[in-house]
Amino acid sequence: MADGVIQLSDRREGGQVQFSLDYKALLIMAEKSPAISQKVMQAAMGKACRAVVRIARVKHKFRTIKGNADKAIRYTFDKKAGEGVVYLDEDKAPYIRYLHEGSGLYGPYHKAFDIFPKNKKMLRFATSPNTALWRPDPYGRFHEGGFTYAFGVTNPGIKKDQFLYAAGDDAQMEIQAIFDSAMNDLANQLNQMTGGA
Repeated sequence: MADGVIQLSDRREGGQVQFSLDYKALLIMAEKSPAISQKVMQAAMGKACRAVVRIARVKHKFRTIKGNADKAIRYTFDKKAGEGVVYLDEDKAPYIRYLHEGSGLYGPYHKAFDIFPKNKKMLRFATSPNTALWRPDPYGRFHEGGFTYAFGVTNPGIKKDQFLYAAGDDAQMEIQAIFDSAMNDLANQLNQMTGGA
C-alpha cells in the first residue's frame, strides 16, 4: 500500500488528545471491500486510543487512593468521523482537570486560595506527632497530638502534571506500529479476497 494513506494527526485541546484517521484515501485503495478496510482501521484506532490511556495511567505523577483519577482517563471513538479522543472524564473524578492543568498559583489564574471549615469551628489535618505550637497568624493554628488545627489555611494549589499530552508523545511509536500492522493485515485480507491478483 502507498505511503500517506493514513494521516494520523495529534490535536491537543483543553485536557484531551485527539487522533484523526483519513478513511477516504484508504477506502479508495480498498474499493473492493470498504467494509473490511473500515473494520480493520477502526480496530487499529481503538488499540491506539487504549495505548494512550494505558501510558497516561502509568505516566502521571499524582498518587491515587481509590483509583478514580485513573478511571477518569478515558477514550471515545466516533466510527463515522474516524476520530478517537482520549479525554479526562470529570464525572468520574471532578478534580482530574486540576491535576492535569494545575490550580491556585500554578493554574490559569495564578492565585492561591483560602480554605475555611464548613461544618466545624476549625480544620484538622494530620502532622508530625508530639508537637505543640500556637501560631496566631494568619488564621491561628496549633499542633497537638499529631494533628494541626486551624481556623483556615491558604492553599497554594496543585502543580500541573500534563500526563495526557506526555502519553500522546510517548505513544507515537506504538501507534505507528499498530497502524503498520493494521495496513499489513488489510493488505493480506485484500490479497486473499482477490486471489493474490
